[in-house]
Amino acid sequence: MVMPMQAFNPTKEMNAKVEKGVSRALATCRAREISDVSYRISFQIPMRLTKKVTFIDTIRFNRNASTDLQIDFQGTLQTGQARVNGRLRPVQVNDEHIVVPGKWLRNGHNEVILAGTSENKSLNRNVDYLYTLFVPDHARSVFPCFDQPDLKAQFSLSLTVPEDWKVISNAPGKRLNVSANTDNKQVTYIFSQTEKIPTYLFSFTAGKFQVRKAQRDGRELEALYRETDPQKIAQLDKIFDQIALSLRWLEQYTGISYPFRKYGFAILPGYQFGGMEHPGAIQYRDRTLFLGPNPTPDEELKRLELIAHETAHMWFGDLVTMRWFDDVWTKEVFANFMATKIAREQFPEINHDLNFLKAYQTRAMSTDRTEGTHPIQQPLDNLNRAGLLYGYIIYHKAPVMMRKLEQRMGESAFRKGLQCYLKKFSYGNATWDLLIHILDSVKPEADLPAFSDVWVKQKGMPTIVCRYVDGKIKTDQTDPFGRGLVWPQQFVVGAVYRDSLSLITQNMLAGHCEALLANKPLALYPNYDGSGYGRFLSTDQAQTEALATWFMQPETPRFAMMMTLYENYLARNINSKYAFQYLFRGFPGERNDLIASTCIDYLRRISAEMPSYSTSDSRRIDAERNLWTYGYHHALPSVRKKILRVLGTSAVAPDVIDAIYEIWRTCADSSITVNDYTHMAYHLAVMRPAQWREILTVQRARLKNADAQREFDFVSRACNPDTLVQQQLFDSLLQRENRSVEPWAQAMLALLNAPTREPYSNRYLLPGLDALEEIQKTGDIFFPGSWLSALLAGHKSPEARQIVCQWIAAHPHYPTPLMNKLKENAYYLLR
Repeated sequence: MVMPMQAFNPTKEMNAKVEKGVSRALATCRAREISDVSYRISFQIPMRLTKKVTFIDTIRFNRNASTDLQIDFQGTLQTGQARVNGRLRPVQVNDEHIVVPGKWLRNGHNEVILAGTSENKSLNRNVDYLYTLFVPDHARSVFPCFDQPDLKAQFSLSLTVPEDWKVISNAPGKRLNVSANTDNKQVTYIFSQTEKIPTYLFSFTAGKFQVRKAQRDGRELEALYRETDPQKIAQLDKIFDQIALSLRWLEQYTGISYPFRKYGFAILPGYQFGGMEHPGAIQYRDRTLFLGPNPTPDEELKRLELIAHETAHMWFGDLVTMRWFDDVWTKEVFANFMATKIAREQFPEINHDLNFLKAYQTRAMSTDRTEGTHPIQQPLDNLNRAGLLYGYIIYHKAPVMMRKLEQRMGESAFRKGLQCYLKKFSYGNATWDLLIHILDSVKPEADLPAFSDVWVKQKGMPTIVCRYVDGKIKTDQTDPFGRGLVWPQQFVVGAVYRDSLSLITQNMLAGHCEALLANKPLALYPNYDGSGYGRFLSTDQAQTEALATWFMQPETPRFAMMMTLYENYLARNINSKYAFQYLFRGFPGERNDLIASTCIDYLRRISAEMPSYSTSDSRRIDAERNLWTYGYHHALPSVRKKILRVLGTSAVAPDVIDAIYEIWRTCADSSITVNDYTHMAYHLAVMRPAQWREILTVQRARLKNADAQREFDFVSRACNPDTLVQQQLFDSLLQRENRSVEPWAQAMLALLNAPTREPYSNRYLLPGLDALEEIQKTGDIFFPGSWLSALLAGHKSPEARQIVCQWIAAHPHYPTPLMNKLKENAYYLLR
């Protein structure tokens, strides 16, 4: 009897390929076959760094499949066995996976118990503390798991640690017994089960910490910290207040109560990021939360925005998580976008439209203008390359896009759509396209799918030119990559008359638009209020000279015109001499902290590209002298502080170096921090090689915190003027173990590539670029960009440019995301 053939579904019946990382194919297969995942994990953490962290991991899940199962793991199994559904089975780790044959599993409930040792990389172990950091796919280096964002799970954690350690994790915990062993006395903490979260959000911090708790709005907040300065510790009360403000605002905006049982955070020295949103156990870099004496408005605002950003993640990213990391930007855009809204309430005296331009638009354009730009949403075939998705485009261009999307919908409709999205996908996963579908259903006339296709799924920004021709303002928008794309948006053009200014709204729905003018203007101010996004380029001398009057405008237009002036400098419509002069005209009289801060950044960048130490041209020296004279004696305290920080780590003018040295020697400026003085000491030691030991000895004696001393001892070695020592230090950074604290490694690499060390430092370029793929594989998400910035920023010689150009030409098939990082960070060298 001939039986009918059964339909064959290869995606269901065939095993996903066993390969390093977590491929999209594997993740898709597992998400279809596995559900109701939970982990019960116990970790034994020894005091001595020479001993490994060990674990017992119980994984429970439901499964509807007959194929083999891959469990992600990069560590070592203790016995080569697993207990699968009650029976011991032989297993091993191959290509970062434990393969469990399908015949050992069953449809329905399964339990797999594994024991082993963890890799140290994502445990971030220090002498007397550690913290886990698993984003995007590093949980598998510490314990076996399904390390993908759409297999959310509940975690039950047990930590056995040295007796005098404090701990924090995602859920509430309690201290149990103290037990003696051969290492030292230890204590066990048991944490209750978490809500459903992905593996990258599971976290714990343990070590010698101080603990502070506070009550706000009936909720307990908990902080772990290592800071010893009473002035900084006193800031915790304000930090707690800003957390409470953020929580209240987000609960009201979303219509959803705080979705987790606990709000705690750890403040960490040498932390890789500004912050990380583990629910119940947020992590922050100490220098982003603990500010120095007399903080500037800019610093205060940045701290609040960081706190609001991480708190917003509790809803956007933690409650609702992206299905795959190609949409990782969706959690970041909402965290930043909500933070800007929260900041408006906390700092009503600040011009927030101006701050939006400073915080997001300038940074987005710094990448979008380069050959290394990319779409907001990027393809991703394996999570081991997910770190390359991060950068200014997802953190800063995405909020620009989101503001335009909100403008198209209207605030009320936008908020209604977001509330629907959060409620529908609570404790689950969603995609950007699902969100667009919901928003589009609320306001179909906004045509959001078409908007998203250009702004989210295509790279680059438009070049926009405004002209007056035959009684009309004619505006043309072109695609710099020749695809014919049009970025739909509105912006304002200012028509300048002798005694008046006329503002004309341009609605760019096509590549060209026009507006009638009754009278011919003297000049045009393109993008007058900064509401447009793109490179607004000057077309004639009159328009360029009009931009030079930027400092005579109201605040927001003043900032926008300053941005446009700088973009025209970068586009070579204005040379460095005139660009510096135009910007400097307004600098001494500027009274807005945010504008002055960005103006300093622009002036320093322009001066850095000027010739120096030349008998025929010493424009950089003159520029630095002017910046010092008018900056350090500026009426705004924030400007004096920033000038000291900027020139204190970059100046080459001998008399400026002398003035900075005297301030450093006497600690004459109480407005800056010990950390600022440390960075000044590094630069002074490089610029005054005959005194390098003396300078460093004095500065180290000023450091009272053990963590700060350890950092100083690592980084300061790069100040040694002996080129043989410099080469040895650079070579050491090529070894993974010497990059374990990434901010320290970055600081050392930047000093080795200090501008005054060219041409000797050019020899680091090739090996530094050759190491980039290994840097990406072994580092955290921001480190490839940080490595490239530290390696390249100090170079401007023709020889360095040739080395980098030749390296790029010799690698035509290099991974696109990494090549983009290189082209972005090499922009000023290659332009």
